Amino acid sequence: MIGASATATLSGCGSEESSDTDGEETDTATATQEQDQTATETDQDTAEEHDGRPSTEYQLDVHEERENGYPLWIDQDGRMYGRYATEVMVSDDRWETTEMLYSFEDEDDRYVQAVIVPDGGNIIVAVGGRSDAGGTIYRLHDDRNGAETLYQFDYGRVSNSLGHVVHDDIIVISSYKRSDFEAGRHANEVILSTDGGESFDRVLEAPLNSRDAANLHIHDVEYDPYAERIWVAVGDHGNAQIYWSDDLGSSWETIAEQGAVTMITQVAAFEDCVAFGTDGAPEGIIRWEREGPDDEPDGVSDLDYPHVQIETDPDDDTMEMYARRRWHIREDDGRELCLMPFGYSPMHETASDSVVLASVDGNEWYELYRTETRETLLTNIMGPLSMDGDLQTFVSDSNQDDGYQVDATVPKFWK
Repeated sequence: MIGASATATLSGCGSEESSDTDGEETDTATATQEQDQTATETDQDTAEEHDGRPSTEYQLDVHEERENGYPLWIDQDGRMYGRYATEVMVSDDRWETTEMLYSFEDEDDRYVQAVIVPDGGNIIVAVGGRSDAGGTIYRLHDDRNGAETLYQFDYGRVSNSLGHVVHDDIIVISSYKRSDFEAGRHANEVILSTDGGESFDRVLEAPLNSRDAANLHIHDVEYDPYAERIWVAVGDHGNAQIYWSDDLGSSWETIAEQGAVTMITQVAAFEDCVAFGTDGAPEGIIRWEREGPDDEPDGVSDLDYPHVQIETDPDDDTMEMYARRRWHIREDDGRELCLMPFGYSPMHETASDSVVLASVDGNEWYELYRTETRETLLTNIMGPLSMDGDLQTFVSDSNQDDGYQVDATVPKFWK
């Protein structure tokens, strides 16, 4: 089963710049190294010994690089879906050519933000949410001649990189946007479908703890099939929290007091651990090792922080990058593979690198690819569809300018 982190999980609080034709630059926050280190002092004091760096022994085999718009999702048949302004685009040749599948041009708040296609075949489209009105979740009719409204957020939109995940018929989606503290509006909703996208219900509205924080909004969601658990990561800073629910959102547990954990923008559930991609310095992976599916973290001291730290400019103390999205394969025989892009933070003029990390167990991580230019911001990853076969992946800048795609093969770094 593939969980595109977009999982298809594909915010936080760097910024998610966009040159989309809706013309609005997205959210920024004021993450600093000092704040993140303070928020995780307890974690560091109790962290396990680790060599601290991802291995660079293996690299993506890059076949082609091109600029061709904004791909967002790949289904089990290899069909890719993406966006162009008000249109849902589709491609059957790995985004070399595209055609319009559906247009929301007649809607008032009509710009496509995200496309999600679970294995059952429903095409779920998140539209709007950059204006005062909250974004809307639609399901395209089977004949593609219309779209059914499934849910409208009170405030905010769906990120095209963070905050949505699919596992079988379970779909979890969250809202994201800069807070409007004066109006008391926050993108703090999580919604759930248990029927493959036929319907959605709200299962969490994260509470406000601090008005001194940059925002209150949802960074990421994960469905953990090993524990049958939903994970939710919330930002920023004084509002940061990790939630989990073992009853599909009827009740929730938290890891600590709000603001006691560093900001997280990706959550990847492995069989023996949960890996958290960070939104702050030091950039990398925080890891919680579990003893079994019913185990729960007992406070931030249970977290190995940092488990893996990405190498950035040693002379620059700004937050260089944060976890953007993940692609997680879970095979029937127990094998799994997770790829997680970290994109630079556009709010920092000195930041430029993006990397792709990968792991088959959540413990040992490999850096498979790195860019060193602000012209490419890695925000999305699609594939491979299986740990066997051609291992093709598609890494994309689905935010900036004309978009940018890297068509490549994942090296088989596992036994």
